[in-house]
Amino acid sequence: MAIGSWFATEFDDPVPARDLPAVFTSGGDPEVLVADRFSRGVAIVGRVQAASGAVVLKVRTDGRAVRVRVNLHVDSATQAAWSGAGAPARGVRELPRLIMVRAQATARAAVLISRHRGRVRMVEAHGWVEFDLGADEVGADGLLVIELADAALPPWSASSLSPLSAVGVRINQVELAPAEDADQPTGSRRLTGASAQLAGVVSAGGLVGARGLGEGQPRSRFVVVNADSAEVRCRLRITAASTPPAAFRHPSHAWLRRRRGQTVLKALRVARRGAGYALFAASPFTRTPRPDQLVVRAASLVDGADCRVGATAAADDLLDVLIERTSPGPVLIGLAEPDPTRRRVSDLACQVVEVQW
Repeated sequence: MAIGSWFATEFDDPVPARDLPAVFTSGGDPEVLVADRFSRGVAIVGRVQAASGAVVLKVRTDGRAVRVRVNLHVDSATQAAWSGAGAPARGVRELPRLIMVRAQATARAAVLISRHRGRVRMVEAHGWVEFDLGADEVGADGLLVIELADAALPPWSASSLSPLSAVGVRINQVELAPAEDADQPTGSRRLTGASAQLAGVVSAGGLVGARGLGEGQPRSRFVVVNADSAEVRCRLRITAASTPPAAFRHPSHAWLRRRRGQTVLKALRVARRGAGYALFAASPFTRTPRPDQLVVRAASLVDGADCRVGATAAADDLLDVLIERTSPGPVLIGLAEPDPTRRRVSDLACQVVEVQW
């Protein structure tokens, strides 16, 4: 018996599967069969409403391998949903989100998404992941399950990354294509930072812009590597970024939830962001840390095992990081200063310049 028959009743009309290649851009499409802890959208596939959420798509693969691309998006509504679920205390800052993407109940890739502080508002961020499914992984029922959930964080990064990271995250679109039709490069590959993030090979905070194609500013000291090679070399540009602002909190008083109170709170948030940006720009204590003094660590996000890491300073602001791993799956790279307590208005940040695997 096919799994899909368990969900059917005699009153349901059969939903035809969508042929490949396919692009899902709306949660209202009939081929979006199930949304588990996931609210459907009209111009997007939908938004996760709990610690994890899944969406089930019906596609016809004809026994072929499938390449999957997913566009994730963090905006102000994402942070509002996270505040409602996590109830942050005063002073808690908006931290980067590390999200694990699963398909057919198997971890496939991870993405690090973080909004950065602009002069007036927070800049939204997009994350792209790409992975392949084998010819036998989508059964005869044609059900493809995509799930977003928290990743298992190594202890040295847990305090610097957001809990409940998947809450409120949008899935803008899902692209499916036969894997044999996609490019199958051989030998060593090399991509620039923005191209690597767009291809889902690495993730260092996400891309910006309406379509999620711009690189944006450095905003995190973490990098996720999804490249499926035993050795991956990343060249990182080391810099300083403004500290993230306080996380959005839902007002506790009834009068603040009215329209006039909401207007006042919005003005206060804009003023605080502007003040923080101005303080970072004017502060003399935002110098770029020296790459040769940084502590570099890496760990698998599947089994938590530490990975061998080699780091070499290529220039005053460039660091070459070589990762060696023995098991497949995404890897988290973390940079740290020997004395991180000295910084007050800025944080260590890095930007991917080049990836080779």
